[in-house]
Amino acid sequence: MSTLLFALMRENPLPGLAAASLNVVVALCLVALSLLLGITIAMIAWAHSLAARQPTPVLPDRRTVA
Repeated sequence: MSTLLFALMRENPLPGLAAASLNVVVALCLVALSLLLGITIAMIAWAHSLAARQPTPVLPDRRTVA
């Protein structure tokens, strides 16, 4: 397939440019998807840690008077 693109690029560079720009678009989409998934997983983990937290009892300070 790449030899066909190289042969076409000698006559007309547009197919090679189209393939390169398509590769860039796909790479940017994959990066954006991975960032979105990472942020989503982090938010789910944060919400899970908040939900699993046990409430701590509030105790008054014990002060000794000397």
